[in-house]
Amino acid sequence: MTIRGGDMSFGQPRRFPRPERRAPWGLIIVMAIVLTVCCFVGLLFATVQRIGGDDDPSSPASAAAAPSGSAARGPVSVPTLVGKRLPDAEQRLTSVGLDAHVVDATGRNRVVLSRENWIVRSQDPAAGRKVAAGSKITLRVSKPTDVASTQAPVDGVIPDVVCRDLQAAQDAMQAAGFFVLDSVDGTGKGRRQLVDRNWVVTGQSVAAGTRPVRSTRVLLTVVKISESTDRCGTS
Repeated sequence: MTIRGGDMSFGQPRRFPRPERRAPWGLIIVMAIVLTVCCFVGLLFATVQRIGGDDDPSSPASAAAAPSGSAARGPVSVPTLVGKRLPDAEQRLTSVGLDAHVVDATGRNRVVLSRENWIVRSQDPAAGRKVAAGSKITLRVSKPTDVASTQAPVDGVIPDVVCRDLQAAQDAMQAAGFFVLDSVDGTGKGRRQLVDRNWVVTGQSVAAGTRPVRSTRVLLTVVKISESTDRCGTS
């Protein structure tokens, strides 16, 4: 502001110079140096690892691992599997370093779905044989109901229904002329038989081959098909 003879007038405002904008070359150079150092360290580490002998068969680490690998390739004794449920047999094979090849023992090539419902009937190689680790052991399996009698019912004669599923047992009894039928849980747990085909007969109150009066009550003792029963070839 300029004062002239009592008259005030405003002059031009004072301008300050703007700071110059400089490219951040310093930051770029620092980042480039850091990246170069990281790459160099990574290459150096990889080189040291290769030279260190992790992949070298003559290194101490490889030499220590060699006996273990040799032992794994050694002979393995085949365990006894006949009479066991399929899951138990497969677990036993896995524990000794062997694999299972499962085959339907009846020759019907059925698909094994519920493995606990199948029993090992034979094995190849036999128990006690020495085989290489990782070998496949053939397990021929069938269901408990596969060992049941297939004899056609005779009118007036109590059929043998042990090891049949409950539905098939009832059908055979009725075909022979006996309709007063009942079933009971063989484990003593008092379970109800809701789906008859899920249960297998382990005993019958009237002996097979007898000729009682048709009004005779026949009680069938049953367990679930996945449960143990000596009479159907599984412990």
